[in-house]
Amino acid sequence: MCKKIFGLLFSVAVLLGLTACGGTGQSLPKLELPEDGQIQMSKIGRPDTLEGLCEYMAEGLAFAGDPVEMSYKEIGAIAGVRYRFTYNGSTVQVEFYEFDPDNLDEKGKACLDSVQEKGVITVLDNEVPAVLNGKYLMIYTDTSKKEENTAQKERVEQLFLDFAGFKAN
Repeated sequence: MCKKIFGLLFSVAVLLGLTACGGTGQSLPKLELPEDGQIQMSKIGRPDTLEGLCEYMAEGLAFAGDPVEMSYKEIGAIAGVRYRFTYNGSTVQVEFYEFDPDNLDEKGKACLDSVQEKGVITVLDNEVPAVLNGKYLMIYTDTSKKEENTAQKERVEQLFLDFAGFKAN
């Protein structure tokens, strides 16, 4: 009897240990849009920096949560951040990178040329769709094919492209 109880307790302990190793237990922030679909944007200009872009995109409800710094030197950028969140039941990732067009290295030039020519960058031998707006690059990843998710992705891409009109002079 003791062996059975000990075996059961050991199994539970192993199961709990494996479950704990599976993740941090933190859930991703959830993006919720207004029910009426109306998003009010400030007319105040934003600084022409990655931080200014992210403030603008946050106001436009492009993502939820806090940024995580990304490895950016591999693509020739000078800075990069990522936001991970859920939207409409799907995990979404939005990445923003800033380049210095006057001082591009070979990686940066190849990356920007690829986005301009094909709309993709190559990362670890995979082509990833990307959007370019001057010195900024955005990657928006949502594998959901739901109509609402596709519409949100298109809205965020347009918001990103419109940033040029909201830069502070």
